[in-house]
Amino acid sequence: MNTFSQLGRSNLSDYQNKQRVVLNLGYSHKDCRNIQLAFKGVKSLKFKSVKLVAVPFGKQYDQRMQNLKKHGLQGLSVKQNSVTGTSQSAQPSVLTTSIPYSKGWHLTVDGKQQATKKVNVGFVGAQLSAGNHRIRLTYQTPGLKAGELATLLGVLVVVATGVVSVWRQRR
Repeated sequence: MNTFSQLGRSNLSDYQNKQRVVLNLGYSHKDCRNIQLAFKGVKSLKFKSVKLVAVPFGKQYDQRMQNLKKHGLQGLSVKQNSVTGTSQSAQPSVLTTSIPYSKGWHLTVDGKQQATKKVNVGFVGAQLSAGNHRIRLTYQTPGLKAGELATLLGVLVVVATGVVSVWRQRR
């Protein structure tokens, strides 16, 4: 028997009304005809409908996962603000990472800039054409250059104000 504690994604009290909820009931080595759910400490719970989805994890699943691993980034290198590797695929594919999506991530494929996109709800990804590719993802904090420029401008204004103030006092 598996037990789970699951709070809401956007709060810590779980009193928020939810329209849809996914519960991961874990993995079982044997077939289950009945599943019993017990909600401890719940005073009121209503379901309009319930849908149970079972995903079989047999040899086919294992073979598919091994095939996907073969097409993942090879020679992976992760350093401070970059991820590099090589990819090969006989058909167009989608680069899928476990890196949370941010506009700060920039992708080059074979040395050429390419757009990133959000995949699997919130991760960095991109369309890749068939073939062998050198992949490089680099991160630069969005707004960093503008912030540095604003800081420099602010320092110059403060220095100029001080110089003018000293110049006026000496006059």
